[in-house]
Amino acid sequence: MQFKPITAIIVLLLVVASLLVAGCTTSTTSNTNQTPTSSTATHDAFLEKYLASYKSQQYNNTNLSVKAWDVTWTNSTSARIQDTFFNKSVNRTVTIDETFIVFLTSQDATNYLNTMNKTAYSLASTVYDAGTSGIHYKATGHAPQIYKNYEWNEGNPFNLSEYKQHVITQADNVIRMATAKLLTS
Repeated sequence: MQFKPITAIIVLLLVVASLLVAGCTTSTTSNTNQTPTSSTATHDAFLEKYLASYKSQQYNNTNLSVKAWDVTWTNSTSARIQDTFFNKSVNRTVTIDETFIVFLTSQDATNYLNTMNKTAYSLASTVYDAGTSGIHYKATGHAPQIYKNYEWNEGNPFNLSEYKQHVITQADNVIRMATAKLLTS
């Protein structure tokens, strides 16, 4: 659908007007009430430790050769990782787009997970089988009490150009959403 410029301006003005009526804006110029942007926000210390554990695991895995690792903080409790690595055991390059979100409690994470559309997904596991070498264990010193791993394989696995694996994982108060794609070697 393509809007004409005047229509787009009218829609934008209606949105701004509705925000003003709802009281969602403020006219104060005080810096004390301003929310920091993602570039200046304080990152959740636990999530930083969790992501550092994950990065360490990837870089120290002798079966992998990390080609790219880019972390972008969405806000103080959420970060996106785009990573690419060469998996020596299958002789393939893999690219993964991941989002990690940390919640105050495991129940908050469960509530968030329950609201997600998982229609195409199947519950692949409720057992954290990574042991002491897993990301969660390295970040916390213990296996998660709540663990759910959902997977959805999209496309034809024999045609790499159309195949993707989607994963949603809950490990206690951390949600990880990932899409992995195999690239040609």
